[in-house]
Amino acid sequence: MVEKTLARIRAANRARINRFATREDGTVTIFGMMMFILMIAIGGIAIDIMRYETQRAQLQYTLDRAVLAGAALNQTLDPEAVVLDYFARSGLTRYRIDVDVDESMTHRTVSAQAEMDINTIFMDMFGIRALTSPAYGQAEERVQNIEISMVLDVSGSMGWSSANGQTKLYNLQQAANDFVAQVMTSNDYATDDMLVSISIVPYNGFVNAGTMIDDIYPISNIHNASNCTRFRGTQFDRTDLGTSETIQRLSHFDYSRRGSYSYFGSPYCPTSNLNSILPWSSSVTDLQAMISGFQATGWTAIDQGMRWGVTLLDPTSQDELTSLYAAGLGPVHEDFVGRPGPYDDADTLKIIVLMTDGENTEQWDVADAYRSGGSGIYYHEEDDRWSIWYPMDDHVNGGEYWIPDPRPDDSTTFNNPYGYWSANPYDDGNSADGHDSEEYSWQWMWANFTERSIGQAFYYYPAYWTGDWDFHDAVRYDGLELFSGLEVSGQAHIDADANLRSICNAANGAGIVVYTIAFEAPDRGQQVMQDCATTDGNYYEVEGLEIAEAFESIASTINRLRLTQ
Repeated sequence: MVEKTLARIRAANRARINRFATREDGTVTIFGMMMFILMIAIGGIAIDIMRYETQRAQLQYTLDRAVLAGAALNQTLDPEAVVLDYFARSGLTRYRIDVDVDESMTHRTVSAQAEMDINTIFMDMFGIRALTSPAYGQAEERVQNIEISMVLDVSGSMGWSSANGQTKLYNLQQAANDFVAQVMTSNDYATDDMLVSISIVPYNGFVNAGTMIDDIYPISNIHNASNCTRFRGTQFDRTDLGTSETIQRLSHFDYSRRGSYSYFGSPYCPTSNLNSILPWSSSVTDLQAMISGFQATGWTAIDQGMRWGVTLLDPTSQDELTSLYAAGLGPVHEDFVGRPGPYDDADTLKIIVLMTDGENTEQWDVADAYRSGGSGIYYHEEDDRWSIWYPMDDHVNGGEYWIPDPRPDDSTTFNNPYGYWSANPYDDGNSADGHDSEEYSWQWMWANFTERSIGQAFYYYPAYWTGDWDFHDAVRYDGLELFSGLEVSGQAHIDADANLRSICNAANGAGIVVYTIAFEAPDRGQQVMQDCATTDGNYYEVEGLEIAEAFESIASTINRLRLTQ
């Protein structure tokens, strides 16, 4: 009986177990509980991450502001102390920070790395007790040594009326003077701390180097009456002039009367410092006085002006700058000794502002054959007698010197068709008196006669009697040479535009920043100026008062502080 009872109980239990195993009641509830727990965990992790990101953003924001304030060059406090003070006032706690400062007279770089821990709330359940927020920032403010050459057109067309009714020269002077004042704000005149130097290079059909430049650069000494210079050939292909290369001086001659039989009247190159170079100055007063004193005259030689502008920025001019400072006669400030700086000096910015209202035209000088040395024309002062060496293959009676007879009034022997040939210059036959014929140099001849009068007065009758007009014609018609620019007829002689492009390419290749301004210039002038600019954005095409806007834009660019984060 008992066994049957136990069997029934076991059968009933198995039935209950089977029913329990096969029923699905409560399955969704269990799954829902599991998902709820998982969602709580994920939401908690998200909250921890949001707390982390909020803290990281606040840390980075505080760090950025701190390094920017610490890097400011006008900040007189210790840069590291400034950064730490920003953090102290931010409300942040338990941060770790490392500050590094690199500075010189012209720049300051502040970099900092900070980190901060945040305790997790939910991620702790997964074994992550804390998250670390990192932040890094760097700020640099650099006021560079700034070396500027202002290469400015003072040709005759600058005296013409501009679009606003004023002369173009007047508009240039106002704009350039404002430019000087604006860029010189980087100099601290109160403490005598100079960062910006400006060289003024005026040009027309040549560049008047002036007495100051003549004293320090190797300019040829064919005469000392004036100081205009000329560059040629490969001198436009590079920024330097070489350690022993001589700069050619323009001859002292009268172009205005080249076709006249008259004597020398006015020099092609001024004998004064009119429109001359003012190098490496920090004086706003001196620079503005120079600009205000410009006078519009002559043709246009943009390539010659640009060549000088580059020369005054090239490191090979350091000796000349030092010499000028040592002499104490020039505008050089003691802070500029050692300039022009190397092209790869990160603390030096080299800039050229090149302006023209025209295009390359004519550049004149005495032809090379007659620039220097003896002329072969002799004068005996006591007897007032001339001797003229006339080169030819077959001289009359073996003579080489035409010695005109004195005129009846003995006032001059010029234009005298009578005389004789001699193997030697005129000799009075009295060696004891010490009076001999003396040869005049070519430079003396050009400084006293015009091209036409030299040919007519001295070579006409030797040519007439011999029938050989070659030498007479060479001096009479080709004594003055158009060595660059364009012929009056429009035919190219030596392409000054090619020279300009060459020196601009050399300057840009060396790292000089070139800004160009075409001020109511013709198409050819506009094109060559656009080609010369470092970038298209550095080229300005303006008229009237727009020239002031161009100079102001360039000055603002120069003065913009370089700030990197």
